[in-house]
Amino acid sequence: MFKKFLNNLLGNEEENKKKETVPYSAGTPVNEHAAEEVDEDDEEEEERYHFDPVTQHGTHYSKEDFDTVANTVYQQYLDGEDEPLSQQDKNNLKREAYRKVYMDWNGHDYDQLAKFEMANSLELSGFATSGFDQVKEEGNALYEPIHGISLYDYAAIAHGMTQGISEAELLKAFGIDSAVWGEVNVLWPERMKEDPTYGIMAKYGEYFAAAPQHPKLVGLTPSIGLGSENSNLEKLKTDRYFYEELCGARTAAYEYGLDGAQWIVDNYGISLGDFQAVAMDWMTAQNQNFNSASLTHYMDYQEQKRKEYADKFAKEQGGNVADDIEF
Repeated sequence: MFKKFLNNLLGNEEENKKKETVPYSAGTPVNEHAAEEVDEDDEEEEERYHFDPVTQHGTHYSKEDFDTVANTVYQQYLDGEDEPLSQQDKNNLKREAYRKVYMDWNGHDYDQLAKFEMANSLELSGFATSGFDQVKEEGNALYEPIHGISLYDYAAIAHGMTQGISEAELLKAFGIDSAVWGEVNVLWPERMKEDPTYGIMAKYGEYFAAAPQHPKLVGLTPSIGLGSENSNLEKLKTDRYFYEELCGARTAAYEYGLDGAQWIVDNYGISLGDFQAVAMDWMTAQNQNFNSASLTHYMDYQEQKRKEYADKFAKEQGGNVADDIEF
């Protein structure tokens, strides 16, 4: 389900290999409640653990202690292997070790594990997760401005164009000409391809969502029917069911040979750029407040709407081919 949600905007992530864990006896976290009997009641268990909002580590231990034990478990996994491992296999083993220790130390809560893995995805998997401030731009050559245009500037210009703001007006606001823009518009995507962590891509998505607040876009006028005065756009930002419905409708439209993005523009006046920006906001909120039951609920709703719109588009096109077949 989570993979399908990401596909609404950025595409799916590669699934990690799974390996059966082995017992370990590397000690327990520093915890004032360590000697107390563990209460098996789920509600009391949830109340017992508290987590750092940035790292998602439990506050009842130190990150240093956790890393020490997790690395010990990782070494046990390596020692238990009979054949040489590729670097990817080693990475998978290390991630599995971190998962095991985290679950053992934090109440075996799978939703909390998901939050931890997203908050530390660069360290654990080498890939950045949208919605978490993992990307460090300072001192990283990949984030240096290109012809004076930062990644935030680039995202703002791209967003402005999706709003119908003329290219000439945008380039004037950012102080560049079309020749410079042509190079910028090639080089930033190239840097995204060069970044193996996908950090630039994740940061670009965050900046694209925040583009309306860019100071150089203030005062620039989008085309009629687009932009913040669209009541449908405002509903898309605040009504999760409406957002999931349009995701389902867009998917169904593509399945029936229609341009899903254009269908949303024609019927609701919401541009592709605005839709992507809102999708990024919903995805970020989902990542930061991960709840598998809630995610499943909304994905089921989106699938229900996809089927409804698929029926609608089929009828508009004369019905499905299979409708005329009798068994």
